[in-house]
Amino acid sequence: MIKLIALFLMILSNATSACEVEVPERLVVIGDAPDLSAVLAHSGCSAESIREISATLLSVNGKITKFHFTELLRTRNIQAEIKPHLFSVENIKHLVREQLKLPVGVHLQSSAAVNHPDYIVLSLGERLEIRCEACSFGLKDKMNLFVNSQDGSWKGYLINANFKRLVKAYRVTEFCHAFEVMSASVLLEAQVEAVPHTELLSDIKHLGFYKLNKSLRPGELVRLSDLTPLDLVKAGVRTEVLIENDLIRLKTTGISRSNGSFGELVEVYHPQKNKKYQGKVVDLNKVLVEL
Repeated sequence: MIKLIALFLMILSNATSACEVEVPERLVVIGDAPDLSAVLAHSGCSAESIREISATLLSVNGKITKFHFTELLRTRNIQAEIKPHLFSVENIKHLVREQLKLPVGVHLQSSAAVNHPDYIVLSLGERLEIRCEACSFGLKDKMNLFVNSQDGSWKGYLINANFKRLVKAYRVTEFCHAFEVMSASVLLEAQVEAVPHTELLSDIKHLGFYKLNKSLRPGELVRLSDLTPLDLVKAGVRTEVLIENDLIRLKTTGISRSNGSFGELVEVYHPQKNKKYQGKVVDLNKVLVEL
């Protein structure tokens, strides 16, 4: 009998000490890692459990059910009773993509509310609007977030925003020696944050027309300044001349009067016709004259 009473008391104790948490029905996350403990009404939960529940909330976006959120918590070894049955978490990075016309490749890198916690608790009927009228989409921009209620009233929040621009680039996958033509097979395409005052290699169509002027280690990004153009056309060498416009395309040959790399203008002399052509170098021993 005593053992049964002890077992009952232990079960009752576990039941009354179970972790119960009520999360806001609608939460808007502004900063990268805000402390959400103030908006989580809870009982019977350890400080560590609340930290894990807060981190899990920050990792989701959109509407989520109590069941799915509980399953996410179990992957973090947290058992908790969650209320309400359905709630939503909105991250400002997603809202910015939806509401602002961002330039190609630009993303919100970080944000922080000014004189306010890095989150907002809303009711289900309120509407969010983000404006960034003076944004340069760089560092230290100012955004405005407006919360419009159904009765016509509104609240405004000021947000510090840092944007980043992602560009197409290439990394080398193996050691590349200086003064050699680099093969496209040793390059791996990547989307990287733009480097200020630096042009990265983004097109490898004409890679064979250049050689490296320095050695590159695996993992390094290839900059245009790492490449030196080859002389595709050399003075005194017979050169093919393509003459074309929208209607015609002619081909002849001549002798180049100077060296030229890809894209440069060179003069080609046709001795039989005693005629000079000025064209753009487009390939090895080949220039294009556009009429």
